[in-house]
Amino acid sequence: MKRSFLFWLCLSLRASSQTVSFELHDDFLIVSKCTIGTLQNLVAVIDTGVTETTLDLRIAKRLSLSMRPEAASFGTRNVVVQAVSIPKIELGPLRSEHLSGIAGDLSPLTHSMGIRPDVLIGMDLLGMSKFLIDYKAKTITFGTVPSLPHSATLLPGRRFALLDATADGKMLRFQVDTGFNAVLIYGGKVRASAVLQSDSHEAALGLVLRAQLAEIR
Repeated sequence: MKRSFLFWLCLSLRASSQTVSFELHDDFLIVSKCTIGTLQNLVAVIDTGVTETTLDLRIAKRLSLSMRPEAASFGTRNVVVQAVSIPKIELGPLRSEHLSGIAGDLSPLTHSMGIRPDVLIGMDLLGMSKFLIDYKAKTITFGTVPSLPHSATLLPGRRFALLDATADGKMLRFQVDTGFNAVLIYGGKVRASAVLQSDSHEAALGLVLRAQLAEIR
């Protein structure tokens, strides 16, 4: 079975709302605390670009979880991960007694993030409720969320959080990913500047994405 690090949206609605605070690393990375099994105050990165919650291998071993190897895709690359059944996991009001997730070595992310994540919280858990991320207040509100003065409609019926937007005179389809700190455009859809050097960004599971910097109208 092949798994994908994709974004999906669940449209469930709770009658009331509850707020969870977080820290913002490097002005984009959402870091909070969660509980898994008997382990409390674990460092949790909230990543809307991940469909399946991902444990660091050392946490999976501390919980004595059974693991089996599986193939996973991230972007255009394949990696080997360990499929696990995550015991009782809690993030604010979100709770799951048994969550099918994966385990992998998250230690390479320490250099790029400046922290050692214990778990990447994906949309399998986040999608149990509607939620609103407030970057200024550094809070996530789960449940009933207020109407906003500006909004963009996500494309329906997909595992991605996709929306269409115009860039450089072209209609492009964007995926929303809180775990990534740049706009990444595939396949030469916009004109790259010849004077700008190539750049790289470290992504999940230590994978490095290399790209040519581009100017977008």
